[in-house]
Amino acid sequence: MLVKLIEMIEKNAETMAGELKSRLQTDPATPSLQTLDDRVLYEDIFEVYSRLGYWLLKDAEKGEVPVHYSAIGAQRFREGFPLHQVVHALVATKRHIWDTILEKGIMRTAKELDSAVDFITYLNRFFDMAIYYTTLGYYRALNLKSAS
Repeated sequence: MLVKLIEMIEKNAETMAGELKSRLQTDPATPSLQTLDDRVLYEDIFEVYSRLGYWLLKDAEKGEVPVHYSAIGAQRFREGFPLHQVVHALVATKRHIWDTILEKGIMRTAKELDSAVDFITYLNRFFDMAIYYTTLGYYRALNLKSAS
């Protein structure tokens, strides 16, 4: 069931990325993201959804996640985005994934609910690391600029 949930997200990555992009572009909590190029915002979101299985099950807390999200944090700093808005976008992404699963109604039995608990545990771990490394990359870029 865990794999089924991940596959459902990955299979619907295009639609979900479009939905979340629209939400973030109108969310009063993320006005700076409204200045980000549509395609860039869409691709950043699509990458999370389309690679979710790899990041949840294979990469976890090492490897590509720290490098990728540290780079995003530094990039968003250089672009002038407030950190709280960048973090809000990550939280909104996690919430959108969970909301989509609930909307699809694919958790009906006790076994499916147990798998959903596993899924949310992996999802929370991934987004905790994404937020941590995004923040770390952001502050490293800030400190580099301050040291210049």
